[in-house]
Amino acid sequence: MVDIDQLERSLDLWAAMWEPHERANFERALERVLDSDESEPLRLAALAACQVIASPRLLGAAGRATRGFDPPELAAVTAVAIPLARLQHHAERLRHDTAGVYFLLEKAVRDPSNPVADKLLDRVDVRDLFAVMQLSDAEELRVEAARRIARRGPHSRTRLLGSLQLGADVFEDWLAIDVPLDDLVLAPWIDVPLDGLRA
Repeated sequence: MVDIDQLERSLDLWAAMWEPHERANFERALERVLDSDESEPLRLAALAACQVIASPRLLGAAGRATRGFDPPELAAVTAVAIPLARLQHHAERLRHDTAGVYFLLEKAVRDPSNPVADKLLDRVDVRDLFAVMQLSDAEELRVEAARRIARRGPHSRTRLLGSLQLGADVFEDWLAIDVPLDDLVLAPWIDVPLDGLRA
């Protein structure tokens, strides 16, 4: 029932929103989808995104929107959203915690089948992965961080590359380039089209 691919695209787009006004625009876009006559799978994906992101505004929107769905649809959303929301919450707590991300990367290198490290590394802020990749002297950690960045969604990768002023065609070469960490902090925000959340 829930369009999982759309949900993942929405979460990737949210992860690429680094500025408060971008996130506010994204929240408005999700509210519009919930109030629209879009397809049920898309509306359910928007409802799940609200529950996963769990900002006060989106939780309010989700609460208001639940009246428009049947109990089986709501159960399907809950089944998808609860584990993702837990991961999202832990990933948010690791934001700017390069020591924590470093620890997870070490754990993933030592034990690739570790489910906690594996799932969290797919959700932590891409900027923190990049910072650890640049700071690490251990080649295996740099490779693991680069691999995690490379498998991120297109919005997150594009935002990171844009903040470093590099084109997507140099992605493979970029993984070996040292870029000053200050570039990530001072990067300008970009506008991302939000209409319909189909980007």
